[in-house]
Amino acid sequence: MTIQKILGENGPQEGLCANGACPAAITTDDGNVYVQGYIPGEDANQTLTAPEGESFVRIPLPVLKKIAAQVVDL
Repeated sequence: MTIQKILGENGPQEGLCANGACPAAITTDDGNVYVQGYIPGEDANQTLTAPEGESFVRIPLPVLKKIAAQVVDL
């Protein structure tokens, strides 16, 4: 797997968390997208349940909207 592009709050990034650009979405050459975000707190973990082998990350909505706008351009 090779990282193709990192999409973050401040636009495409050369590296992870560069200049406060977390959370991020990372596209790879195998056709997958990986999402980097904040680990949910205990209150969220009491409400959210994921199937075995899955989990959640927390991304503020304004940041997600910025990332989504960049994904449209891919």
